[in-house]
Amino acid sequence: MSWKPLRERLQQLPIVLAGPIIRCSEPEAVTIWLVLKESRTITLNIFDISGNLLLTGSQKTIQIGTHIHLATVTAKASNKRLLNGENYLYNIDLGNGETFDSPNIFTNQFHNSNITYPEYKLPSFALPPNNIDELRLLHGSCRKAHGESIDALATVDKIIGEALSQNPQKRPHQLFLTGDQIYADDVADVLLFMLRDASETLLGWSEVLPDIENIEELNPGRRNHLATNIAGLTASINKINKINNISKSHLFTFSEFLMMYLFVWSDILWVHPEDFPTLEQVHPDTKLSRKAKILFDDEVQELKEFYSTIPQVRRALANIPTYMIFDDHEITDDWNLNLAWCDRIYTKPLGRRIIQNGLLAYALCQGWGNTPTQFISNQPGGKLLQAAETWFLSGGENKSALAAIELHLGIPKVADISQSNPRRLTPNPEALTWHYIITAPSYEVIVLDTRTQREFPGENFDFPALLSQEACEKQITQARHQEGVKITLIISPSPVIGVPFLETIQRYAKSITEKLGTAAWGYDTEAWGLQVAAFERLLATLALRAVPSHQSRVIILSGDVHYSFSSRLQYSATRPFQHQNSISTEMIITQFTSSSFKNEASGFGGSQSLHNMGFFPVESINNLPSSEILGWTNPTEKELEIGLSYTFINDTVQTIPWRIKGNPAMADLVDERGWFRALEVKKKPEWWYRIDFLLAEYEQLQVSQTKHQSTSNLCISPLPGQDRTLALESYLSKAKNHREYCNQWGSGKEIVGVNNIGEITFELTNGREIAVQTLWWRLESWEEGKLLEPFPLTRCEVSLSFNDQKHPMNEILKEVRQD
Repeated sequence: MSWKPLRERLQQLPIVLAGPIIRCSEPEAVTIWLVLKESRTITLNIFDISGNLLLTGSQKTIQIGTHIHLATVTAKASNKRLLNGENYLYNIDLGNGETFDSPNIFTNQFHNSNITYPEYKLPSFALPPNNIDELRLLHGSCRKAHGESIDALATVDKIIGEALSQNPQKRPHQLFLTGDQIYADDVADVLLFMLRDASETLLGWSEVLPDIENIEELNPGRRNHLATNIAGLTASINKINKINNISKSHLFTFSEFLMMYLFVWSDILWVHPEDFPTLEQVHPDTKLSRKAKILFDDEVQELKEFYSTIPQVRRALANIPTYMIFDDHEITDDWNLNLAWCDRIYTKPLGRRIIQNGLLAYALCQGWGNTPTQFISNQPGGKLLQAAETWFLSGGENKSALAAIELHLGIPKVADISQSNPRRLTPNPEALTWHYIITAPSYEVIVLDTRTQREFPGENFDFPALLSQEACEKQITQARHQEGVKITLIISPSPVIGVPFLETIQRYAKSITEKLGTAAWGYDTEAWGLQVAAFERLLATLALRAVPSHQSRVIILSGDVHYSFSSRLQYSATRPFQHQNSISTEMIITQFTSSSFKNEASGFGGSQSLHNMGFFPVESINNLPSSEILGWTNPTEKELEIGLSYTFINDTVQTIPWRIKGNPAMADLVDERGWFRALEVKKKPEWWYRIDFLLAEYEQLQVSQTKHQSTSNLCISPLPGQDRTLALESYLSKAKNHREYCNQWGSGKEIVGVNNIGEITFELTNGREIAVQTLWWRLESWEEGKLLEPFPLTRCEVSLSFNDQKHPMNEILKEVRQD
């Protein structure tokens, strides 16, 4: 067998090329996403388990090209509502009685795509239960097709399948994809070759990009110059400010971005791995170095691994309501990093077009399903769909339609950013909003857009505020608030609470590169904590949102960083940052980070080193980082005397005024305390909090120390609420490297740095008030070079009690003088 272009395979493909993916799902409306090779009006029908029709709705596909038609379809209730916690089935009707199980719709003699589980004849889902103790959420991020090791998103298929086979009421209820669902900036050459081939056949038209003088530079592996020097993109600028070759196959055209979504969510357009294009076919006129050939082979091998689990991913996404938000790699690395980045890219026609193409593909493949009501007629999304279809049907030549697409996507102009005060990315009222909120019986989910509503205080290269003050108001304060909410979940693509060791490196990197007159592009200097005012404003905004209640519990789900961990922040205030009035408020923030699905990194400095070494990778001691913070609003930014420091010098105690500056004015007591130093805080803090980074639960286990002789590596995972000891011991007995995991500070107990997915559960009854993150990842099999099935290995319980003695708030105020 050998490579065969799509034009020779098209007639063999089923009508549905990608999907269904079940998206926004509520009692009154359920939405799915589909891509077809023919124009159809799609009817979505929702049934109860007995087969009674409850909801229905229709949507005509929009035509993107000759053989590609896309739709997001919503079924609505006329007089019935779906019940919380119940399982439901769904089917589609493509006209002429064609449904999921009709010939050539999903399967034919060439393709046998299974999107159902044995328990049901149709794909299914469940709405969140009324009791939060029964809620089961999944989250994760960062899925690069040629990233290292096995794709952890495929674990969702195992989780759903095992729940349905044992107890359907225990199935997961929602999946949150928190960013970098695709990697547009780091693409394997062979994958770009296949994307371009599919695009040529399915669309039937080719986009003409601006500022391209030599079209040969658009070939796979040859795009780095265009991406870096003509478009201005920074993905290929490394930590020492040298240009590497990461962007050699960066996505440029709209069709390439669109095809990437079809390839990562469906196996239909792929060829079998043995038929992948060869190096000579991908690079027919280029003589590659030995190093480049090895890289090509490595990318092909990882893509084969990726392809092998796509059917599991496709079935999983068809059976769980899924919510998404972008980070940077959906568009390009460092997207809207700082004002210098915006000035570098948005002034270049090719740079602007790449951003616009990536965001248009995001709108069609992710955004539409998040907020389907934005895409009805006369709404910004509806206007975008109309302009996009006009542009598609013109073969990419209609300039007025292209301008309308830019308007409704909100592509910024540098002049508008520079002239705003403070300098920030300001949303256009005609543009889509990407942030949104989900309400459920006992919790709410606020999904943040931390890319397109940033603020740029200070100089052009300074750390950004991931949300401007205006954005904080719109995305959090003004978000509708549901009565009876016990928990507020925040989806922040990057962690709000960052690992101190790594944020310190980012601060030093910016400082050093500034002195050298260069930029710290390669260090991702955009962590929440690097811009102190924006970080404190976020905490204050979250705490005040609960008013008139004086207590609130917030769970942050994040990704981005390619490792996973848990942390806890407990906050108290009498006057939160920038708040004019006195108010007493308390808040517990639990942050659960899960990353990456498929982008772990071996070698020195990679995520695997954090997996083995934990929060302090340069220290051999076992320790968990913590902070105890006092804060004051200080509008003048001048020195603020807050107390005294007593220091033992030359056998005498020296009393030194303790002054801090900035706005906010902050003091970290953990940093300030010392063996020969005592502190007295005379000025009462306006807010104070502690941050604790957490260790996974230690479980006493009895594990066989001899090589496991079983021929099967399969192991059924425990459901929530079940005792996990026997199942875990059975799994570990099959693992070659179980010893590294088993001790209290073992691999994956502080940080999980291999591909993983996070599961979130709660226990708020019987005197227990905890949130739990369980990370699913894989240990090594005794079979050389193989990994076991994924298993819920790392379990971290986080207290939601305001009086937990493991996290005493009175410790923070022990140096504060009580008048």
